[in-house]
Amino acid sequence: MRVIFHGDDFGLTKGINQGIIQAFTEGLLSSASIVSTGEAIGDAISLARENPGLDLGVHLVLCDERPLLPFERIPSILSSNQHFLSRKELLVRILTRKINIMEVYAEWSAQIENLLDEGIVLSHVDGHQYLHLYPELFSVTLKLAKDYDIPFVRGSIVDQLDLKSGMKRLVQWGFLKLWTVLHASRLGCVQVRTIPSVGFLKSGGRMNKGYVLETVDMIRQKGVWPVIELNFHPGSGDMHTSRKYHHWHYDWKSDLILLLDESLKKSLLTRGVAPTSFRDEASLASAGPGYRRADVTAGCGP
Repeated sequence: MRVIFHGDDFGLTKGINQGIIQAFTEGLLSSASIVSTGEAIGDAISLARENPGLDLGVHLVLCDERPLLPFERIPSILSSNQHFLSRKELLVRILTRKINIMEVYAEWSAQIENLLDEGIVLSHVDGHQYLHLYPELFSVTLKLAKDYDIPFVRGSIVDQLDLKSGMKRLVQWGFLKLWTVLHASRLGCVQVRTIPSVGFLKSGGRMNKGYVLETVDMIRQKGVWPVIELNFHPGSGDMHTSRKYHHWHYDWKSDLILLLDESLKKSLLTRGVAPTSFRDEASLASAGPGYRRADVTAGCGP
């Protein structure tokens, strides 16, 4: 069995950047996705160049943060302060059909091209707060993966039900899981590879060694997926990140400590778990049984 230990939000703050690089150079982390609109994007790009072994993807942003394009080009996805909408406001606009999908495509294209212009090679696509899986937005994500020849999309959430995750998180998880299953069942204009992802219910420091090992054991016993992604949010635990994103209630340092845990490394080794990355998996000539190919037949975006 192969596992991708992944870190989200590279480029969001310098504290998060530090955590991701430490988890990569000293721990289990093999992959990260970059926030092209983040305040510390310049620092992330410099660190990426210094650490070419780190596998990189794009972390598409459409809520809370600032956009790359000016307000007049993407008014349907921005608030009056010219920042992205909140997740709740975005979902309401999607469901009431007040979102211009062409504007989403334009902004997300700009976020991808911003990284490509810096020489970043992208092996995967995922979304900030998993918004790329929302109705309408998933089709745009798939089209972008095709247009920019990006091998993988985070499109399959396989977290096991955990009532301790809190009702709000459980409702969000249920909505995304149901939507992705229904949408993927009628997906065909692009061919996309997905690797099962675990981490939505335990985002932001809520995972521990026991949970990781239980998840690995469960998936090994099922024998369905020989490769999975475990998604983390490591950070240095700095005050700036904690203050700016206090409403997330994340514990970035906890995820970093877990990824640096030598006993976890040894336990995974005894289970025959091999580290991998999206870049490594993309190098395979064709998708094996650990991949799910999604063929989109309707709603393929602009």
